[in-house]
Amino acid sequence: MNSLAIATLVLLVLTAGFAGGAAWVTRRRLLAARQQAHLLTCEQGAIEQALDRLVQEVLPQIHKSGGRAAPPALAPELTGTVVGGRLELVAKATAGLAQAIVRDVQYAAHQEIEQVKTRGAQELRRAHTDAQAEIARGQANAVRSTEAAVRSVSSALVGMAARTSRRVSEGVRAHQDDAAFETLTGIDRTVRQTLLVAQGWSVLAGGKLTRHWNTTTLTDVVRAAMGYVEDYQRVAPQELPLAVKTRVVGPVVHTLALLLDDALRFSPPQSRVHVSFEQGHHGVTVIVDDSGLQMTPEQLDEARDVLTGQRSDDITQLEALPKTGFRVAAALARAYGFRVDVQAPNALLGTRALLTLPQDLLTIVAEAAPAAHSVPHGALAPVPESRLALAPPVPGPQPVPVPAHPHGPGSCARGQRHPAVHSARAGWRRS
Repeated sequence: MNSLAIATLVLLVLTAGFAGGAAWVTRRRLLAARQQAHLLTCEQGAIEQALDRLVQEVLPQIHKSGGRAAPPALAPELTGTVVGGRLELVAKATAGLAQAIVRDVQYAAHQEIEQVKTRGAQELRRAHTDAQAEIARGQANAVRSTEAAVRSVSSALVGMAARTSRRVSEGVRAHQDDAAFETLTGIDRTVRQTLLVAQGWSVLAGGKLTRHWNTTTLTDVVRAAMGYVEDYQRVAPQELPLAVKTRVVGPVVHTLALLLDDALRFSPPQSRVHVSFEQGHHGVTVIVDDSGLQMTPEQLDEARDVLTGQRSDDITQLEALPKTGFRVAAALARAYGFRVDVQAPNALLGTRALLTLPQDLLTIVAEAAPAAHSVPHGALAPVPESRLALAPPVPGPQPVPVPAHPHGPGSCARGQRHPAVHSARAGWRRS
């Protein structure tokens, strides 16, 4: 065989080998392509199933749970794939969006609830304020109506008592025999106490003391106050020529009469009530000392609350058996610029009342004039000359009849009367 044949044979063998190799590679590639196509087909099916589940199950579940549902597990075919990662991101983003929407809705609902609560609270406060204002208006109207009625009645009583007192004074001057004098002065004493009570109620109802007094010495002020009380013979006054200015004479007489009446009624019938004066740089204090029942610390505190204005009851809040003495004294003190206080015990182991007049309410004796004896309508009456003649105390203790009524004009109530009086009472010594 020649060399050409050998070369041809080798070439055929090589050609056959290359053809076989190419066929094998082609077959391998075909198998790989088929396998890849199968995988793609499976992945496409998994994607379609995942999308269907996402749309039909996962998203509604996320919406229903407010984004709190756990993302679904991917199909094995999508694990680690780009499409699988995107689907997981879609599920997570949807859940986050749902949670954000839920938070927004909850916040908006909370804000709305708070606004409703605030509006409701404002409406409630407004209604409460309106109700309180209506109640206050009703109470104020009731107080004004009551005060007007009390002033009207008190004014009528004051006028009648003043006219009666004038007639009695005229009778005292016209009938000089002892029997007539005793009868008329007894009537006058009762009339003056009526006048004191009526004028006190007028003050509590917002009225004023209308009687005009001249500038009067403190000696005559005390004597004038004695003219309004029972058992005035038991009062042992000092004398002081210093005078009280015109505008406050009436209020001071009225207040001192209340303090003397209280001291007399709540001390033994045979005892004295001492009136003294204490002069200082800033004014004068009129001191009323009795040897009767002491006020307890609780009663003193209550009395001082009234006298200082810390406790101020309107006229509709008084008790069924009102004790008005301290209330009248406090009203006059506030209106005219003096001060009233109480202390216990005093040197006599009783109770001490103090009426302090500042310097601007006092004047020198030279400016003082005798008190007028006329009694205008609706005013406190002065003491007639015949009464003043009886006012100084007798040389020794004298038994006097005990008043039949348990409380005097403007009684202040210490708690219990002296045992000799045989009558009990509740509340303060003075009110």
